[in-house]
Amino acid sequence: MHILVSAATASDLAETAEQSIDYLQKVIDYVISKAHIFVSAMIILIIGWYLTRFACKIVRHSLDKTRLDASVTSFINSLTKFGLRTLLAIIVINKLGVDTTSLIALLTSASLAIGLAVQGSLANFAGGVLLLIMKPFVVGDYIDDGNGHEGTVISIEIIYTRLLTANNEMVCIPNGKLADSPVTNLTNQESRRIDFPVSISYDENIDRVRTVLLNVASECQTLSKTHESLVFVQDFDSSSVRVVLRVWAITDKYWETRFEIREAIKKAFDAEGIEIPYDHMDVNLINPEK
Repeated sequence: MHILVSAATASDLAETAEQSIDYLQKVIDYVISKAHIFVSAMIILIIGWYLTRFACKIVRHSLDKTRLDASVTSFINSLTKFGLRTLLAIIVINKLGVDTTSLIALLTSASLAIGLAVQGSLANFAGGVLLLIMKPFVVGDYIDDGNGHEGTVISIEIIYTRLLTANNEMVCIPNGKLADSPVTNLTNQESRRIDFPVSISYDENIDRVRTVLLNVASECQTLSKTHESLVFVQDFDSSSVRVVLRVWAITDKYWETRFEIREAIKKAFDAEGIEIPYDHMDVNLINPEK
């Protein structure tokens, strides 16, 4: 099979190949001429990254020596890190030859579009500031956001507040949601109330049950001394009387108290012969042959 190529076509191919070689040579020459700029920018980026980390560490240690609240220091640390890294990015871009003045002007002209795009982040930033000013909770508090998330506040950052749950899971909640919705601070007070409802038989002596339950409460060492324990009849169910033991636990000992008293009630009832009614099912087998 023979392929015939005209002289004009061969000339065009040769010209295209020559143009491609010239273009590639210009690219290589440009890269070589600008290589020192790219290398310098990378060096600035690497050194600047470590310097910003070192500066943030100094700021964090300095704030730890002050009497500022832990939530405030956490927020300032996050803000410092964001500001220094933004400044580093501008320096690197400027070193690469990009006109930062034009870039800033472009960002300014596009501020409306950027604001619409990041309005959620701006709302979260404003929410973080409100949380620091109003202080509905601080680092170390145990809170419930009302949306199924509860845990100990680890940090209040620029955009998010971090919670550590009882299951040792980290939950990040946007500051805007926490600032705009009801939040329950479960550790704000020195003591927390715990109710222990138990069911007893209608034949049982309520005064005897009250004495047993109060003895259980008096033997617990993690109860608050500022509140008295209380036993009262809460309701009359179809097959039992519902009695409640109300105690006030020291906040830091809440779960320990809850588990201890619940177990102690069962043991005390067993020791005193107090029956806790429960549903029974009687099954009658009928033999049709008889």
